[in-house]
Amino acid sequence: MFRQLRHLLFVSVAAVAALAGNGQDPLFKRQIQAHPAPQLEDVSGREYKFLLDPAKAKGTPAEAFKVIWDQVKATAAKQGFTVTEKDKTPLKIELTTKEYLDTPDQALWKRGYLIRITTKFKAGVADASGKVTVKAIFEDLAKTLATPLDVVGVKGEEECQDNVGVGKGGVLVGYVEKGASFSVATADLGKMTLGDFAKYMPELLKLGLPGTTQLVSSKAYSYRVRPGYVVLPGTEPCGVSMEGWALKEDGPIFLYDFSFGYDGFTAYENPQTHLQGELFLEKVLHGGLAGLALTDDGKWGGSKVRVFMKRPISK
Repeated sequence: MFRQLRHLLFVSVAAVAALAGNGQDPLFKRQIQAHPAPQLEDVSGREYKFLLDPAKAKGTPAEAFKVIWDQVKATAAKQGFTVTEKDKTPLKIELTTKEYLDTPDQALWKRGYLIRITTKFKAGVADASGKVTVKAIFEDLAKTLATPLDVVGVKGEEECQDNVGVGKGGVLVGYVEKGASFSVATADLGKMTLGDFAKYMPELLKLGLPGTTQLVSSKAYSYRVRPGYVVLPGTEPCGVSMEGWALKEDGPIFLYDFSFGYDGFTAYENPQTHLQGELFLEKVLHGGLAGLALTDDGKWGGSKVRVFMKRPISK
């Protein structure tokens, strides 16, 4: 135990020194400086994301996931991190679809909103119901946090989290998104006009678009594994997800990612958790998996959706 604590302290000091040498404070400190308490009190989760190139992680999704996971485990061990693996079927693949609804010119995105339907598959058959998620994605943090996302008529769940990825020049960047989710039968969404979604979230009719606005679908087939956990101080083991996206079922993967995260506390709490999470992203993923990274990963801040919708980060 003493050896582990001593190593953790060494890694923490080394991380701070490296960041200081690059003229950068850790991201979470920069966020706190930009948004002093209590501005981030409603942001109680953090997810770290890293994009991978399927041209480099070759083979079937099962083969690519094994290569990525093995490299993560090996690099984490060299860097002094603990990564644990599930006892049973750690690389079992789950199939879902992620369907993004917008106008052809992305009028919702331009107004700071995103609509997604996630559909699970059982024995190769899509469920009749889907999970609808509406997100506020403004660049203005205050506007994101102030956006009402009230669900009516069905049970809804709301979350607000910080998303951390690699930006331009390898510098970590973060963006906050607020979302509300609810489950409905896909048939109840009718023709999938804006008004069909506004039945469950009236806020959508305040965007300056008529309820008859027809939304078009951009669908990705998601192949996902949840092989284990990243162990960080100050929180429960952080669940790992690896996803590969294709444009059709059993089609070629056009993008992979690796993510992990935690929730239950804000940026103002548990600084060692945030610091070690950022270090894992920098040293294990951005550093150790550099040979598998998406070539232009700095344009997207770790976001698969931005790649899919061709929306690079602006700063």
